[in-house]
Amino acid sequence: MNKKIWIAIGVASLVLLMAGVSIYRQAFAKGPEVKVVNPAKEEIADEIMIPGTVVLEEEQKVYASPDKGKLAEILVKEGETVKKGDVLAKYDASALNLELERVKLQAESGYLRINQLDKKIKDVREKESELSKQIGKKAAKEQTDAEIDQLEGEKKLANIDLRQVLLQQKDAEARLLDLEIKSLIDGIVLQVNEESPADPAAAVKPVIHIGNLDAKGASGYLSEFDSMKVKEGQKVKLRSDVLPDQEWNGVVDDIAVFPEETQAQALSESTAAQYPIRVKARGMDLKPGFQLIMEIETERKEALTVPAEAVLTDKDTVYVFLVKEGKSHKQEIETGIAFGSKMEVISGLSEEDQVIANPSDNLKDGMEVDVK
Repeated sequence: MNKKIWIAIGVASLVLLMAGVSIYRQAFAKGPEVKVVNPAKEEIADEIMIPGTVVLEEEQKVYASPDKGKLAEILVKEGETVKKGDVLAKYDASALNLELERVKLQAESGYLRINQLDKKIKDVREKESELSKQIGKKAAKEQTDAEIDQLEGEKKLANIDLRQVLLQQKDAEARLLDLEIKSLIDGIVLQVNEESPADPAAAVKPVIHIGNLDAKGASGYLSEFDSMKVKEGQKVKLRSDVLPDQEWNGVVDDIAVFPEETQAQALSESTAAQYPIRVKARGMDLKPGFQLIMEIETERKEALTVPAEAVLTDKDTVYVFLVKEGKSHKQEIETGIAFGSKMEVISGLSEEDQVIANPSDNLKDGMEVDVK
């Protein structure tokens, strides 16, 4: 009998213990701790990120021109500073000088011919004056008119010939000046190639390359889609892996109307078009050819945002967790652009909502939560 009593007491004690644990859990147990934020309106920017290359905004490349003859001398050296208008090199002008001398002689001969005809016309006029004293003005004029008309006609032809020769002289003098290669910018001589143009490798190299190292920019390529969003004057941030702690500001300076023709496109292969873009920037202490990352700001607007880490995805659904009456609530949203650590919310939230900023992987819809 005593044994049965002890068993009953033990069972009752176990029931009381379990009930006590349950009551304790309900009274003192808490859900996961969460941090909440309210969606906030702020100014955000839509950006396009593309690779780029440091280029010189002002440069001049001079290539050999076989139609002008042979380069007689190069007057500059690599590293030399030049000013706009300085003569960089000269082509061989010996043949053109001979042509110019011949044309000048023709012009001189033309002037002599016209002077001779003027003298003959003057002599005939004097002859007419003497004859008029003897046979009268009318008779004298009739005798000399034919001779004067012939001389005047010859003079007109001589003037036409002279004008043609003078045009040839002007053209020769212009071509002579064109044999001087002048600098079009202020800058530094970056390269001088004195190899023979007959060498195929030298033919594709500039004879002289000048650049302004104080005026650097960037170039890159836009896809078909991006080319519709990027406009001249838009702000650009430039970064380089070489100097990761630095950033340079620039603006879009030019967008090509026609795409860059690649070898694949030339062979009629189906490839996406790439549109060259140039960015103007200042203060970049990078060498031409360095690689860049260009962030182009295409749009700036005020929008409702939440922390990007608060936004979750599940297949085709984008959602956040809200806190409502102490429990998590799954809320589907429509998002826009990402800007830094923020995400634009187009619909699904208001500024009064409490969004869980740090949702854990274990957080479920309807779960009790403890707000920090």
